[in-house]
Amino acid sequence: MAIDVSRRTFVAGSAAAGAGLALGGPISAYAARIQQDGRRHRALGYGEIRPTPEADDGVAYLALPPGFTYRLINRSGDPMTVGGPTPGIFDGMGSYPGRGGSTILIRNHENRSRPGEMTVPVPAGKRYDPDPNVRGGNTKLVVGRDRRVEEVFAVLGGTHTNCAGGETPWRTWITCEEIFNYGSVENNVTPGTGVPHGYSFEVPADATRAVTAQPITDAGRFSHEAVAWLNGVLYETEDRGDAAFYRFLPARQPREFGDLASFGGTLQALVVSGRPGFDANLANPGERYRAEWVTIEEPNPLQDTVRKEAQAKGGAIFDRTEGIWTAGNRMYFDCTTGGEAQLGQLWSYRPMGRHGGELTLIYESVSADDLENPDNLVIVPATGDVFLQEDGDGDQFVRGVTRRGRIYDFAQTLVNDSEFCGGCFSADGETFFLNQQGGRLAAGQDPAAQPASDAGLTYAIWGPFGNDMTDADHMPRRRGGWGT
Repeated sequence: MAIDVSRRTFVAGSAAAGAGLALGGPISAYAARIQQDGRRHRALGYGEIRPTPEADDGVAYLALPPGFTYRLINRSGDPMTVGGPTPGIFDGMGSYPGRGGSTILIRNHENRSRPGEMTVPVPAGKRYDPDPNVRGGNTKLVVGRDRRVEEVFAVLGGTHTNCAGGETPWRTWITCEEIFNYGSVENNVTPGTGVPHGYSFEVPADATRAVTAQPITDAGRFSHEAVAWLNGVLYETEDRGDAAFYRFLPARQPREFGDLASFGGTLQALVVSGRPGFDANLANPGERYRAEWVTIEEPNPLQDTVRKEAQAKGGAIFDRTEGIWTAGNRMYFDCTTGGEAQLGQLWSYRPMGRHGGELTLIYESVSADDLENPDNLVIVPATGDVFLQEDGDGDQFVRGVTRRGRIYDFAQTLVNDSEFCGGCFSADGETFFLNQQGGRLAAGQDPAAQPASDAGLTYAIWGPFGNDMTDADHMPRRRGGWGT
């Protein structure tokens, strides 16, 4: 899985430089502290987490700091406004301001055509793949000011393994298929045996019903993970142990839903200058590299060859590029199993002109006690802290990292041990929306009877996110987040 960090541009205008420091700063500072004396520096954060009852039913699904409240706003199996039960396997998610102070959430469903998975139900004419066993897609949730769901319905269907994605400035969510195949058979990679998968698709936040799925074919067909938009360029990650790192240059600048799929463009892969086939696992924290881009001549192949073409042209090789996001004039992405210990890396890329830029390894974990397999990450708008959603074994945590490089626990699972994912903040920065992926239904099981311990869960969490009294590392409170 992976995302969203929230996989979005968190900053705008004059705030950009500050937010760039906020994102790179905490992880860089954390790494420096560990390297200095080998200790994992803890911060008070918002206080010691403790079992916290849900606002309505009183069940303690999560452990949170004092002063924080949450509501379980949606779960797999809940009735949708239209179309039957809510499908499961929650994953990446984007947040958009709605009418009257509401929040719109576009949520991925990472269905893999396995027994017991509920399909994302859209009309047959809207589906990308008519095969009924292709069950992935997206749902749209409208959450009112009272943090209760007012509407939920399927908005994209017939896609496969919708893992993560990214937001665009024109109010769409790009959802990514984390697979390369020709239909519902997991390892079916034979041309001509089904509808091709391995694309990204666009979903408008303002859709009032299911939209027709249109693959963005020129942006590449491969095992996508996430995307992020920066200065007219779409950057893309690939969840594989031998991944490349990509960018898509649209032929014309998009302005609205559908433009990316219809305008076409050029797909390119990153190359470290003078280091063809650069192995990112061998890099050392703090090292900087000049980077350039090579063009992929066949972005939409019949066989899974995009990354092979990239690496034949000297493309750098990364270990599971997953989360990606922007802050200031930089692109940040993590490698979930990157580094010598395979516990994770954080990289930055700074464009320097149209043809190249600078690649830097900011941090590499050497101990699971420090950081274990980072996946989704998001900035806390009020403080500049980074919330890490780890995808490790056992207990699942959301961990915060302060600007001075200290780490603290923000949330822990108590009832459901599936991974945290899809974290994103409301436009005013006061509500943190967060998913737990959940499991798959047993064959023949009633969706409504799926226990909370195995369901996909979406939370709305609110409280003193801007409270600078809990930790001296926090910035002064900012209302409305970085963009205001």
